[in-house]
Amino acid sequence: MRIAITGANGFIGKALLDYLAETEHELFCMSRRPAKLAQVHSFPISFPSHQTEQLIQEIHPDVLIHAAGCSSVPASVEDPAADFHSGPPVVFQLLNACRLHSPRTTFIFLSSAAVYGNPSQLPIMEHHHTKPISPYGFHKLQSELVVNEFASLYGIACASARIFSAYGAGLRRQILWDVCQKAWAHGEVPLLGTGSEARDFIHALDVCRALELIWSNGCLHGQAINICSGIVTPIAEIASLIASKFPHKPSISFTGNQLPGAPTRWQGDNEWLRSNGFQCSVSLDTGVDEYVKWYLDKKKTFADE
Repeated sequence: MRIAITGANGFIGKALLDYLAETEHELFCMSRRPAKLAQVHSFPISFPSHQTEQLIQEIHPDVLIHAAGCSSVPASVEDPAADFHSGPPVVFQLLNACRLHSPRTTFIFLSSAAVYGNPSQLPIMEHHHTKPISPYGFHKLQSELVVNEFASLYGIACASARIFSAYGAGLRRQILWDVCQKAWAHGEVPLLGTGSEARDFIHALDVCRALELIWSNGCLHGQAINICSGIVTPIAEIASLIASKFPHKPSISFTGNQLPGAPTRWQGDNEWLRSNGFQCSVSLDTGVDEYVKWYLDKKKTFADE
């Protein structure tokens, strides 16, 4: 198949390219910078762009995974305009280009569990009420409405993948990166919050496997699909697990202060994926061990940046 990925140099986009690199699919990268894999066709573009229609017409992808856009809740609070303009308008532009020039394209939008905000019950199922608490979450939800628009009115095969707390080697933000950075630089790890906050962590490899299952499904009609492990892990627990992988076993402490827009507890229910035979393949301990080894191997590079 011809598979195009926007934001192919971001964390999930790059993981997807690496995951698909050994397959027979023809891969296309639509990003500001060219992909580093030789077998990938790169098209430099910064969204939104007047080039979008032309590129979709030229590539004519069987599958288009939209992984581009802002990916930081704190940044969205600081600059909601930038977060918005990288979100719903781009989704509309891509889907409209598909409608006009490639209507048989299957479109997968990478959304986020941030659309749920602070849920009233756990685990969070796909039909549960959405109530974002950050600009990032609101703009993801608005983008999902655009996905529904093109599925309902124009028959585009598409879905919104609500990804929970994805992690893996190469991720340079969020809890794993924060703990590793502080553990190496200071020998102690002060973190925001109380430690009782919890997330549903899923490894990037399993995110890729889940996305492949979604685009391979023949019945997509704009629905939202949770990509999660279904396991809730307190921040204090994963922070201690990360610290245990360091030779000097740094101490963990919590400030009690919360970041604006950060939910308290997340645990997803991946009902759609499970009903289609999906099971996670990477345990949290294995994933964290891999991440810390990657960090320690690359730490000199980080220090030079």
